[in-house]
Amino acid sequence: MRKTGKLLLLVLLIALLLSSCGTPGLELKNRLIVQAIGIDETKNGVRVTLQTLNTEMAGNPNSGANLGEVTRCLTVEGATVSEAISNAAKSEGKQPLLSQNRLIVFGRETAQNGLYTHLDYFVRNAATRLTVPVAVSDTTAEELVSASLGENVLTADSITDILDGARYNTNIVSQALYEFVNQISSDLTDAYIPVVRTEEEEGVSKISMYSVGVFQDDRMTYELSSDDVTALMLLTDKAQSGYFSVDNETYAAQTVLKIKKTGTKIQNEMVNGKILFNVQVKMTVDISETHSETPFSLDEAYLLQTEALAQQRICEMIEATVRRCFLEQNSDPFGFGQRFWQRHPAQFKSDIVHWQDTLPTVEVETQADVSVERVGNGVENL
Repeated sequence: MRKTGKLLLLVLLIALLLSSCGTPGLELKNRLIVQAIGIDETKNGVRVTLQTLNTEMAGNPNSGANLGEVTRCLTVEGATVSEAISNAAKSEGKQPLLSQNRLIVFGRETAQNGLYTHLDYFVRNAATRLTVPVAVSDTTAEELVSASLGENVLTADSITDILDGARYNTNIVSQALYEFVNQISSDLTDAYIPVVRTEEEEGVSKISMYSVGVFQDDRMTYELSSDDVTALMLLTDKAQSGYFSVDNETYAAQTVLKIKKTGTKIQNEMVNGKILFNVQVKMTVDISETHSETPFSLDEAYLLQTEALAQQRICEMIEATVRRCFLEQNSDPFGFGQRFWQRHPAQFKSDIVHWQDTLPTVEVETQADVSVERVGNGVENL
């Protein structure tokens, strides 16, 4: 009897699952399974580009019919993002499924004009995930999202794979939607997200990281160079791994260093009425390779010089980046203002009206401690 009861219960559960799958509105073939969303402003509103999975192919893999590519791109317009996506349902006869979306892209001009109004839809819509990465297209979002990357290659996959490289490369950043929204909502920290571009190679588009765009309020106002991005990663303590090089004139050699481990500590204080930030970077590296016309032994003197040059390179890179952002752009994407407010809330409230107005007088001193662990990458790369 117990076995019979369990069997009946199992049959009932299967029946319930099958009945829900049979509901017309819930069947996958009646949904637009969105993988990437691109947003561009128009004169009358917005143009939304949706990269969706081809559910006809997924539902009939062995039919023998020519069902096209794995993905399809659909472009719709509306006065707002929500209206445009609603128009997608009208034009296709299918309801967009946003819970599977993996990427949000804004066109360059749209990002420069401001993103507050376009972000509101994604923040308020319960169907969207706040952990989805956001990026800016070097041109238009439509061009990036609909780029032809070869047979059955998803734009969303290609871009998210590149952004995942932030774990291995200090020139790449990745920002989730909730991180970006929190930053642009802050009066103390300027937001930043990656700028991505497409390049044509033999009729097929190739996607690559172009730069990092920095936002003041909700507008992208300037971009960071490769060295600036590395400095940003170090100052925000997000650098995990990567490579950089130093030139040693004594040995007429260039040494490529692989970052094994790094950590940054930042302290702040008031000195003679000025705000001073002390930045301390501790880093362990391997010597990945050396470039020299004349072979030489990697003796202790060379290793000590390499460590000293690496420390100098890091300090100069950080201070140059901070100087450009603070003095030339009147901008703080590093979160220094947030740090000072947390450490000296009463003084911040009494002395500072706008953090950005204070930046030209802020002083930053950097110290780096770099140690060479191995002369070579070791067995992990074999």
